Amino acid sequence: MLEEIIVTIDDRPGLLAELGELLGQHSVNIETLAASSRDDRSVIHLVVDDGDEAAEILASSGFKVEGARPVLTVTLDDRPGELGHYCRRLSKAGVSISSVYLAHRNGGETELIFAVDNLEAATRA
Repeated sequence: MLEEIIVTIDDRPGLLAELGELLGQHSVNIETLAASSRDDRSVIHLVVDDGDEAAEILASSGFKVEGARPVLTVTLDDRPGELGHYCRRLSKAGVSISSVYLAHRNGGETELIFAVDNLEAATRA
C-alpha cells in the first residue's frame, strides 16, 4: 500500500536533488510528490511504497520527517465536476482530506491519491 511522508527542512539549492538521489540509492521509488518553499523552509510531501523505510532513510540524513501514513488511490472519470462529487462523498462520510495528489491521467480517467483522517470511512465512501 502506498504511504505519504512529509519532510520539512531549510530550503537550499539542490535540496530536491539530494532527497531524490538519497531515496534512489536505497531503491525507494517516489510515486508522486508535492513541494513548496516559503520563508526559507521547504515542505515536501512524498508518496512512496514503503513510507517507514523512506522516513528512516531521510531522518538519518538530517531531514525532519513526519511518520508514514497510508493513502487511498481513487480512479475517477476525467471530466468536470468529478473531483467535487467524490470529495462531497468523503465529506458526507465525515472524512477530512489532508492532501490530494494527481497521480495519473489516461484514457478519460484520472487517478488521484488522497491522505485522509479516516482511511476506512474513505474507502467505503
